[in-house]
Amino acid sequence: MSSVSAYHIQGNSSICNNIPYEKYFEFFPHEKWSLPHYDILIIDNYEHAEKDKTHHAFYNALFKISNDFHASQGIRDVAQKLADNKRADIKQVEVLWKKAKRAPPTLPSSSSLSSGKKRDAEDTVDTSSTKKRCVIPEMSFFFPDEDVPLQANGSTIDILEVVKSVVRTFDKNTIAQGSSRSYKSSNHLQVDSKCNIYVPKESVYDAEMYRILHNWLAKVHSFEITGQWHIGKVCDDGIYHHFYCDLTIKKSDDRSPVAVLELLATSSSTTLDEHFERVLNYADKLKPSQVWVIHFSREDNVAKDPYWPCIRLQERGLNVVHFWHDKDFANVRMSARSLDISGKFHEIIDEQIIP
Repeated sequence: MSSVSAYHIQGNSSICNNIPYEKYFEFFPHEKWSLPHYDILIIDNYEHAEKDKTHHAFYNALFKISNDFHASQGIRDVAQKLADNKRADIKQVEVLWKKAKRAPPTLPSSSSLSSGKKRDAEDTVDTSSTKKRCVIPEMSFFFPDEDVPLQANGSTIDILEVVKSVVRTFDKNTIAQGSSRSYKSSNHLQVDSKCNIYVPKESVYDAEMYRILHNWLAKVHSFEITGQWHIGKVCDDGIYHHFYCDLTIKKSDDRSPVAVLELLATSSSTTLDEHFERVLNYADKLKPSQVWVIHFSREDNVAKDPYWPCIRLQERGLNVVHFWHDKDFANVRMSARSLDISGKFHEIIDEQIIP
């Protein structure tokens, strides 16, 4: 875990119905505090948790922290920023409480938190009448536990390394279940030496990409992550058409995105060619620093023998990465071709990503 500090709230700790709300701020570093993260942990560990009481405890703790002059300025600033964003964050987490999704929990019991020791991932929390039995996973379930990777100049984001870190953080079960729950046919593309195999749809990867990028770059590092950025255009037929860019990464104080990301899932060379052109059209509108096509595929040999765009498109700044993975997402390999900050092409073929 990175060298950032958590915070110990002075005075009486806020405990209601045996839920140690304020222990969250002691257990997790201040750079990782967020209402969605906090709510997920409470919902997953305490069946009787109530939304209003949970949120009251969260924002009451933030008020204490932001007004504690013994705390560092960085901690106080984070607390104040979260408090200022209260309305938007509460709206964002409404779906968590409505659906009460039970994601793998990460908050230890009050006794383990009070001890100040983090349990190993294999340890379990003791059950009681008010808590569920659960396993404590690492924080990396939510986002990569690392700083934003930069290119050699020390200021430009290394999007390829960002994407690799995100892929390593994907929930394996989510991807694996895509082949039976949210799938399409591979058609003529061979998967495990067979055609017409069910493979995950693009939306499966898109959801994981957005989840992790938002938790990591937006919540921790104050970037803006936008899914389906609307782009309108009058096409050759004279009609105004609506297009949507899959993902954008943008610094909050910049007018243009750092990167636009176009996602595909187990696609043919013809489909890839269409999206190579399409994402550059998006780039003409949004003026990003980097343009990426990210292709997740179950097709045999897609990482060993990758399909690249023509030189003309690469010279316009198009970067491409192919990720091959097995059905269980236990084995992931990657090939990429991209331009560095000096304008030179770099190629990686069949690099092991997972395990």
